[in-house]
Amino acid sequence: MSLRYVSRSPFIAAVMCVAASASLAACGDAGAPGELAGGDAEELAAGSARALSVPLDIDTQRSLILTKATDPLTVSRFPLDVVLNQLITKAGTGGQQTALTLYNRWWDYFNRADVTPQAARFTDVPHCSDQANSDGFFTLNGYRIQCPRREGRLAWSNPFDPSSPDFVEPLAVVNRFDLVPEDGAHCGEYRIVYGKKSGGQADRNLIILEGQLPNPHPECGIAACLPVAEFWARLPTLSAAERAQEVERFFIAGLSEAGFGPVLHPDNYADAVHGPAGRPGTGQIRTNQFMGNAGAPTQVQAGQDWGLREFKLAKVFDGPNGEPRLYVKPVPVKENPFAELFGVNFDPNDPRQQSFMNDFTESVDKLTTFSPDINDIKLKGSTQALYNAGESLVKSDNDYALQLEPPFNFPWNFELRDRINAELVRLGRDTTFSAWDVAARATTQSCAGCHQLSDGQPLGNGVTWPRKEPEKPVDEQEFRFVHVREDGELSQALTHSFLPHRDGVLKAFLAAHADGNTCSPASAAAASASAAEGDEPVPTLGGSTTH
Repeated sequence: MSLRYVSRSPFIAAVMCVAASASLAACGDAGAPGELAGGDAEELAAGSARALSVPLDIDTQRSLILTKATDPLTVSRFPLDVVLNQLITKAGTGGQQTALTLYNRWWDYFNRADVTPQAARFTDVPHCSDQANSDGFFTLNGYRIQCPRREGRLAWSNPFDPSSPDFVEPLAVVNRFDLVPEDGAHCGEYRIVYGKKSGGQADRNLIILEGQLPNPHPECGIAACLPVAEFWARLPTLSAAERAQEVERFFIAGLSEAGFGPVLHPDNYADAVHGPAGRPGTGQIRTNQFMGNAGAPTQVQAGQDWGLREFKLAKVFDGPNGEPRLYVKPVPVKENPFAELFGVNFDPNDPRQQSFMNDFTESVDKLTTFSPDINDIKLKGSTQALYNAGESLVKSDNDYALQLEPPFNFPWNFELRDRINAELVRLGRDTTFSAWDVAARATTQSCAGCHQLSDGQPLGNGVTWPRKEPEKPVDEQEFRFVHVREDGELSQALTHSFLPHRDGVLKAFLAAHADGNTCSPASAAAASASAAEGDEPVPTLGGSTTH
């Protein structure tokens, strides 16, 4: 599919010029993304105010999530090959790879490179067998992972062939403005959800590209993100064709008149090592995998589970003659502590469990908020990356409460339980929450928890995690493991809980910035100073970072 940006309707041009008047540069006079457009922060603040002209009657399924069921024209603008080629082009690696080779080399990670005959297709990409512990289990971040997995056969498939069951199609485009940090370090995440065509219960694979949009004027704080908020809020006022064109422009070209580059740039999915200077890691690519027994190659372990994984993009100069190539690099899953750290079966000689128990005790405060809003539940800390698992499997073993206090004849982790209870007493919350509630709340922040394990679970203080299909028992749910189904339909947890919350965040931001000021250096400095007082990451506008 070609990408068209030359001709636009007069209506679209007018809309975007109005948006530009809210930005840091006038129409036709924008600097390059990341460059100041006309002076320092104080000068920008003095000249950036104007009346807000965006209606606050936001349409959830036009401003927050557009699916193949509700907005097929917009979603169709993002075929996977176009998107991967955009990333390759922006990385400058087009001479060394194609969208197909990038995809095949990515999924070869799930094959073993240490067996004969060779189960992997490529020798020069990461494989799940690259790291192992002293017991011979394959690991990532030092924690066991399932390896190999059946998704490894995608190293030989063509996801761009509509006639193939392995064809990957776009399912939804998602606005996560609620993930903007309060100091305006970036302007949120913008996502594209993909699903494998087969989509059967035993042959499913979903991919989410979650690009973090940099703030071109971080010295102006969160106010500089206003043009992005207005962009999404205006989408319901456009026709289907105009909306599709504008969303495509946002991801592929960016809001250049407001100083924003495209979402689809490899820097927006990078880790701290391979990403741009000054950005300690950006967005990510996440997967939701269960290909069952379909086309299973040899050397595959039995009993594989529905798994959720995380990846980053990395540009590495290891091609022929030292030329660059783009990799989809496996990384630990954020805010997903390895489940056995909560239990008693973790290696007693590994010091990470003791340090984890110390650090987790410090998390009790933010996990046990008295707020009834599930988005106020948090599990984050400066040392969290030490404990993140290599995968988040949808199985009872990954329910942290069941690890802490198994309901059957397994031993409890009395040491961690007692530490949690002592902290609840210190906080004066022991009559409201139990150690079980604390661990159950931590589970909600994991991928497996949000997608399945926490579905309908009580969390203490009268709070229950939202159900995806309240009218059905878990084993009959059509949305098991997913919130966006392959047909574009959404879970009730999204439509009745998460999306209304995001809607409120976007409306509140627009109302708070109704003066149209896109630069507020004083508030930016205050937010940065507040963040510097402790080790905790800066909170987001919506509170949550995982759902």
